Amino acid sequence: MIKFIVILSQVNADALKYSNNFLVKLMIRIFLFFLSLYIFSGCVSYYADTYKPDIILEKKIQAGRKGEIMRNGRPEVIAIATHLNEVEEEIYSQREYFFVEIFSENKDIFLNGLITYNLFGDAPLWVREIKKDEFDQILHPSNRWSRVFLIAFFKLDPLVSREAKLTMNIYGLGKIIFDFSYQAMPAWF
Repeated sequence: MIKFIVILSQVNADALKYSNNFLVKLMIRIFLFFLSLYIFSGCVSYYADTYKPDIILEKKIQAGRKGEIMRNGRPEVIAIATHLNEVEEEIYSQREYFFVEIFSENKDIFLNGLITYNLFGDAPLWVREIKKDEFDQILHPSNRWSRVFLIAFFKLDPLVSREAKLTMNIYGLGKIIFDFSYQAMPAWF
Protein backbone atom coordinates (compact mmCIF):
# COMPACT_ATOMS: atom_id res chain seq x y z
CA MET A 1 0.00 0.00 0.00
CA ILE A 2 2.82 2.38 0.89
CA LYS A 3 4.65 1.54 -2.36
CA PHE A 4 1.50 2.47 -4.25
CA ILE A 5 1.32 5.86 -2.50
CA VAL A 6 5.01 6.58 -3.18
CA ILE A 7 4.67 5.64 -6.86
CA LEU A 8 1.46 7.65 -7.16
CA SER A 9 3.07 10.70 -5.58
CA GLN A 10 6.06 10.39 -7.95
CA VAL A 11 3.73 10.13 -10.94
CA ASN A 12 1.76 13.12 -9.72
CA ALA A 13 4.96 15.06 -9.05
CA ASP A 14 6.15 14.30 -12.60
CA ALA A 15 2.79 15.41 -13.97
CA LEU A 16 3.06 18.65 -11.99
CA LYS A 17 6.60 19.25 -13.25
CA TYR A 18 5.71 18.83 -16.90
CA SER A 19 2.31 20.47 -16.80
CA ASN A 20 1.97 24.20 -16.99
CA ASN A 21 -1.76 24.16 -16.71
CA PHE A 22 -2.93 25.60 -13.38
CA LEU A 23 -6.18 23.59 -13.34
CA VAL A 24 -4.35 20.31 -13.85
CA LYS A 25 -2.02 21.12 -10.94
CA LEU A 26 -4.96 22.07 -8.76
CA MET A 27 -6.88 18.90 -9.63
CA ILE A 28 -3.85 16.73 -8.87
CA ARG A 29 -3.37 18.42 -5.49
CA ILE A 30 -7.04 18.00 -4.65
CA PHE A 31 -6.84 14.36 -5.70
CA LEU A 32 -3.78 13.82 -3.49
CA PHE A 33 -5.51 15.55 -0.59
CA PHE A 34 -8.62 13.37 -0.80
CA LEU A 35 -6.55 10.24 -1.38
CA SER A 36 -4.51 10.88 1.77
CA LEU A 37 -7.69 11.78 3.67
CA TYR A 38 -9.25 8.48 2.56
CA ILE A 39 -6.18 6.44 3.49
CA PHE A 40 -5.71 8.00 6.93
CA SER A 41 -9.41 7.91 7.79
CA GLY A 42 -9.10 4.15 8.09
CA CYS A 43 -6.85 4.52 11.14
CA VAL A 44 -9.20 3.84 14.02
CA SER A 45 -8.80 2.12 17.32
CA TYR A 46 -9.93 -1.48 17.26
CA TYR A 47 -10.41 -1.29 21.02
CA ALA A 48 -13.00 1.48 21.00
CA ASP A 49 -15.97 -0.85 21.46
CA THR A 50 -14.37 -3.31 23.87
CA TYR A 51 -15.20 -3.75 27.52
CA LYS A 52 -14.19 -0.89 29.80
CA PRO A 53 -14.63 -1.46 33.52
CA ASP A 54 -16.91 0.95 35.35
CA ILE A 55 -14.74 1.90 38.31
CA ILE A 56 -17.59 3.33 40.42
CA LEU A 57 -19.73 0.23 39.90
CA GLU A 58 -16.80 -2.05 40.75
CA LYS A 59 -16.10 -0.12 43.96
CA LYS A 60 -19.81 -0.17 44.86
CA ILE A 61 -19.98 -3.93 44.44
CA GLN A 62 -16.83 -4.48 46.49
CA ALA A 63 -18.03 -2.17 49.27
CA GLY A 64 -21.43 -3.89 49.46
CA ARG A 65 -22.58 -6.60 51.84
CA LYS A 66 -25.73 -8.68 51.46
CA GLY A 67 -27.94 -10.14 54.15
CA GLU A 68 -31.24 -12.03 54.33
CA ILE A 69 -33.89 -12.89 56.87
CA MET A 70 -35.41 -16.27 56.09
CA ARG A 71 -38.74 -17.63 57.27
CA ASN A 72 -39.97 -21.14 56.37
CA GLY A 73 -37.19 -21.55 53.82
CA ARG A 74 -38.17 -18.38 51.96
CA PRO A 75 -36.43 -15.01 52.08
CA GLU A 76 -38.61 -12.57 53.99
CA VAL A 77 -36.20 -9.62 53.63
CA ILE A 78 -33.18 -9.18 51.37
CA ALA A 79 -30.92 -6.23 52.05
CA ILE A 80 -27.70 -4.90 50.56
CA ALA A 81 -25.67 -2.34 52.50
CA THR A 82 -22.90 -0.36 50.81
CA HIS A 83 -20.31 1.61 52.75
CA LEU A 84 -20.19 4.75 50.60
CA ASN A 85 -16.97 6.03 52.15
CA GLU A 86 -15.18 3.17 50.36
CA VAL A 87 -16.84 4.02 47.05
CA GLU A 88 -16.26 7.79 46.82
CA GLU A 89 -13.94 8.96 49.55
CA GLU A 90 -14.03 12.61 48.47
CA ILE A 91 -17.82 12.97 48.41
CA TYR A 92 -18.55 10.88 51.50
CA SER A 93 -15.79 12.03 53.83
CA GLN A 94 -17.54 14.05 56.57
CA ARG A 95 -19.47 11.16 58.15
CA GLU A 96 -19.86 7.41 57.79
CA TYR A 97 -22.46 6.90 55.07
CA PHE A 98 -24.26 3.69 54.23
CA PHE A 99 -26.56 3.06 51.30
CA VAL A 100 -29.06 0.34 52.22
CA GLU A 101 -31.27 -1.32 49.64
CA ILE A 102 -34.14 -3.40 51.04
CA PHE A 103 -36.43 -5.75 49.17
CA SER A 104 -39.40 -7.43 50.80
CA GLU A 105 -42.77 -8.57 49.60
CA ASN A 106 -44.12 -7.54 53.01
CA LYS A 107 -44.49 -3.76 52.68
CA ASP A 108 -45.49 -3.41 56.34
CA ILE A 109 -41.84 -3.56 57.41
CA PHE A 110 -41.34 -0.10 55.90
CA LEU A 111 -43.70 1.51 58.41
CA ASN A 112 -42.04 4.22 60.47
CA GLY A 113 -39.87 2.86 63.26
CA LEU A 114 -39.95 -0.86 62.40
CA ILE A 115 -36.42 -0.83 60.97
CA THR A 116 -33.59 0.44 63.16
CA TYR A 117 -29.89 0.68 62.47
CA ASN A 118 -26.80 0.91 64.65
CA LEU A 119 -23.05 1.00 64.18
CA PHE A 120 -21.00 -0.07 67.21
CA GLY A 121 -24.17 0.33 69.29
CA ASP A 122 -24.70 3.96 68.22
CA ALA A 123 -27.88 5.11 66.52
CA PRO A 124 -27.56 6.93 63.20
CA LEU A 125 -27.61 10.70 62.94
CA TRP A 126 -30.31 10.38 60.32
CA VAL A 127 -31.96 7.91 57.95
CA ARG A 128 -33.45 9.18 54.72
CA GLU A 129 -35.25 7.33 51.95
CA ILE A 130 -33.88 8.07 48.49
CA LYS A 131 -36.61 8.68 45.90
CA LYS A 132 -36.41 7.84 42.19
CA ASP A 133 -35.74 11.42 41.13
CA GLU A 134 -32.63 11.50 43.36
CA PHE A 135 -30.91 8.43 41.86
CA ASP A 136 -27.44 8.98 40.41
CA GLN A 137 -24.46 6.85 39.40
CA ILE A 138 -23.88 5.65 42.96
CA LEU A 139 -27.25 5.97 44.68
CA HIS A 140 -29.55 3.70 42.72
CA PRO A 141 -31.12 0.32 43.49
CA SER A 142 -30.18 -2.89 41.74
CA ASN A 143 -33.85 -3.58 40.96
CA ARG A 144 -36.97 -1.46 40.69
CA TRP A 145 -38.86 -3.13 43.55
CA SER A 146 -36.38 -2.24 46.28
CA ARG A 147 -36.58 0.73 48.58
CA VAL A 148 -33.32 2.50 49.27
CA PHE A 149 -32.11 4.50 52.25
CA LEU A 150 -29.14 6.73 52.97
CA ILE A 151 -27.89 6.42 56.54
CA ALA A 152 -25.34 8.70 58.22
CA PHE A 153 -23.30 8.08 61.38
CA PHE A 154 -20.61 10.12 63.06
CA LYS A 155 -17.23 9.83 61.35
CA LEU A 156 -15.19 6.90 62.65
CA ASP A 157 -11.46 6.71 63.12
CA PRO A 158 -9.89 5.03 60.04
CA LEU A 159 -8.67 2.08 62.09
CA VAL A 160 -12.06 1.63 63.75
CA SER A 161 -13.92 1.87 60.42
CA ARG A 162 -12.03 -1.25 59.26
CA GLU A 163 -13.94 -3.18 61.92
CA ALA A 164 -17.35 -1.67 61.12
CA LYS A 165 -20.43 -3.83 61.47
CA LEU A 166 -23.75 -2.22 60.56
CA THR A 167 -26.73 -3.85 62.25
CA MET A 168 -30.21 -3.59 60.76
CA ASN A 169 -32.93 -4.68 63.20
CA ILE A 170 -36.44 -5.30 61.88
CA TYR A 171 -39.02 -5.46 64.62
CA GLY A 172 -40.73 -8.86 64.71
CA LEU A 173 -38.52 -10.44 62.01
CA GLY A 174 -34.91 -10.37 63.16
CA LYS A 175 -31.67 -8.62 62.42
CA ILE A 176 -29.03 -8.55 59.73
CA ILE A 177 -25.39 -7.77 60.51
CA PHE A 178 -23.40 -6.34 57.61
CA ASP A 179 -19.75 -7.07 58.33
CA PHE A 180 -17.42 -4.50 56.74
CA SER A 181 -14.37 -5.73 58.66
CA TYR A 182 -12.96 -7.61 55.69
CA GLN A 183 -11.66 -5.34 52.97
CA ALA A 184 -11.99 -5.95 49.26
CA MET A 185 -8.93 -6.07 47.04
CA PRO A 186 -7.99 -2.67 45.60
CA ALA A 187 -8.85 -2.11 41.94
CA TRP A 188 -5.90 -2.29 39.58
CA PHE A 189 -7.42 -0.22 36.75
